[in-house]
Amino acid sequence: MYKNTLSANERSAWFGLLKRDPHEHKSQAGRLTILGGNTGMLGAPFLAARTALFAGAGWVVVGLLASNSPPFDPQHPELMCFNSKLNVEDIKSHLSNSQTVCIGPGLGQDDHAREWLEFVLSLKVRLVLDADALNLIAKDHRLRSLLCERGDPCQTVITPHPGEAARLLQVDTQLIQQDRLSCAQQLSQILSCLVVLKGSGTWCVAPQDLGFSPIQCLNGNAGMGSAGMGDALTGLLGALSAQGVAHNLSLWQACVLAVELHARAGDVLSRLELGEPFESAINHVQSALGSLPAPALIGLHAFELAPIIRRILHTTLNAH
Repeated sequence: MYKNTLSANERSAWFGLLKRDPHEHKSQAGRLTILGGNTGMLGAPFLAARTALFAGAGWVVVGLLASNSPPFDPQHPELMCFNSKLNVEDIKSHLSNSQTVCIGPGLGQDDHAREWLEFVLSLKVRLVLDADALNLIAKDHRLRSLLCERGDPCQTVITPHPGEAARLLQVDTQLIQQDRLSCAQQLSQILSCLVVLKGSGTWCVAPQDLGFSPIQCLNGNAGMGSAGMGDALTGLLGALSAQGVAHNLSLWQACVLAVELHARAGDVLSRLELGEPFESAINHVQSALGSLPAPALIGLHAFELAPIIRRILHTTLNAH
């Protein structure tokens, strides 16, 4: 359900762009590189990367900043993992040749993190900036200038929660929450990029001269206020964007679809927690119109969203 929404036909057409032809291979499904995972925060990029796999990204590369980062993910060995200190040129090559780059989950704010962010902001690829990437930009004028100077605002999206948005605008978080749409629009204009302002009633906003009406997602529930949910959204958004390069799905469209998929998956998970059968829960949020809100539980696990996202995507694409 959306306020300032697309028509059902438009949304269906956007999802339809993701449907694959029989001859497609992993590169056409999108190479996505995720950069983050400083000491003590390795879980964040793995949550993003695993969600990206389940959302259809053909090739997911993970650059990890922690000196003791693991060489592979035993749960998902198809992820390619590189240590940012030992494999600098490998990571730079993947970043430069990716269809989309996500940076921020567990990135940290040390000099090493800053250097990688500066490099990423110079790339001519689609970027998803989240978490500590935003915190670094908020306090570093050089990084802020690099973001503003990237050129095409349709090539970059920032995904702040209210606290990160407040730091970027140098205001109190309370002010962000008082007028979320206006603050998202300010961020979009000032930083010349797309904005996904997370929270209850997530807003997708673009600079005014692009002509995209702001879109608010009214799906989702309070149980999604738990650790890792933002990382899962980053991976999902990156996956849809990376696939979209070969499928003519814009970064703006990927933002709107990712926010909806993420929120609906949270609603399915909430219903499953209370014992509703899986098929019923999926059908409930697929129809959405006129349905009762999902129950707001005390907390949902972000890692459980990925298979639900995949199921919703498969159901949607098989309808085309």
